[in-house]
Amino acid sequence: MNYSIRRRLLLTLLSITALIWVVTAITSYIDARHEIGELFDAQLAVSARTLLTVAGHELEELSGAPLDAAHVHFTTGKPLQTNGHQYEHKLAYQLWKHPENTMLLRSFNAPEQALSEVGEGYSVVVIGGEDWRIYSLTDPLSGFRVQVGEAMAIHNELTDAIIMRIGTPIIFALPVLTLLIYIGIGRNLKPLQRLAQAVVRRAPDNLEAIDASNAPCEIQPLVNGLNNLFARLGQAFESERRFTADAAHELRTPLAALKIQAQVARRSKIDAERSAAIEKLLEGVDRATRLVEQLLTLARVDPETGLGRGEPVDLQRLAEAALADHEQQARERGITLELHAGKGLGVTGHRETLCILVRNLLDNAIRYTPEGGKVEVHLSASKGAIALCVADSGPGIPKEERERIFGRFVRLAGQETNGSGLGLSIVQRVAELHNAEIRVDRAALGGLEVCVDFPKG
Repeated sequence: MNYSIRRRLLLTLLSITALIWVVTAITSYIDARHEIGELFDAQLAVSARTLLTVAGHELEELSGAPLDAAHVHFTTGKPLQTNGHQYEHKLAYQLWKHPENTMLLRSFNAPEQALSEVGEGYSVVVIGGEDWRIYSLTDPLSGFRVQVGEAMAIHNELTDAIIMRIGTPIIFALPVLTLLIYIGIGRNLKPLQRLAQAVVRRAPDNLEAIDASNAPCEIQPLVNGLNNLFARLGQAFESERRFTADAAHELRTPLAALKIQAQVARRSKIDAERSAAIEKLLEGVDRATRLVEQLLTLARVDPETGLGRGEPVDLQRLAEAALADHEQQARERGITLELHAGKGLGVTGHRETLCILVRNLLDNAIRYTPEGGKVEVHLSASKGAIALCVADSGPGIPKEERERIFGRFVRLAGQETNGSGLGLSIVQRVAELHNAEIRVDRAALGGLEVCVDFPKG
């Protein structure tokens, strides 16, 4: 199932943004509650100290003497009929004479009993079904104790108000942010869309490289990959056109010769001439058959760009099988075949194409070795490679012409042996597919030696 990069980017960015906002909101809420609690606690302490100082001083002046339990002026406060604050009912205080525990003053909404049993410091109590934060303070000189409290609902309301003021713009900003991200992603994906449209509009035979000078760096690898693909396709098409043209040219000659020999055999009235024409006709058929086989082999091997996962291949067994296949061909010409191999000479590769490589090397050596000659196959291992060498006692090839023998349909001047000129070209292609290197040198037998060095492993 295909997916949209735009949609994925949008969902990813929005999810990350929303997650950050949620974490930030929760952290802010916790911090706000803590800071607001600290602030209110400080205010409670300040209010208690102020009330203790002012109220105690006023009460002593009214009584004319230091106040004790016998001279208490108990006051019950009532709310004034003025425009008070909404939090006024959430605040309360009491003034006690200690240690007599006699109430001297209280706010209109404070109960008659003590706000808290804790004599000093902070405490949380339940009053009227609500949680209250109480601060108690005692003056050891005057014996006055003040208890100041406020409902915890004030903390929650203030914290909720702060969070709402912070969160509301964020909630309304989320759709706007979604739209802006969507537009931004669309604009930044336009180079990719233009690239796709340019590829779609291309003609099938247009394999020119795409201009990547203005492409974003993120899609540079894609553009470079496409350009490399176009280059390889161009080379493949050119190779295919060249192969088709060369094959047509090479097939034209044996077919023309076959036609001529067939015409000679048909017109000949002498048995000897007819037999000679038929013999040449059969030789031409053999040559054409071999050429077609080599062309089919090359067509099968050449388009491959890799062999995938290889398999262990024993080169010694492969060489023995190839020598057995060519034994009859060598015996007819009196050529001696020999194999010199060590132990554990295996490579990782494609068995079928390696068989093609060995057969072509042997066939090429046998064809160009004179009657009564010798062909040797050597298998050896060095530190980093395994070498397969085929040497013959033929005429050899001059050093300056050795590079040409791997070209397609190349037959050097002075060679009288019938051949297609494709054998070593196929060998080279198979070697390339196995990351092997080919060496050509003069053999100890006097002829040509072709070695293929396979990397170990």
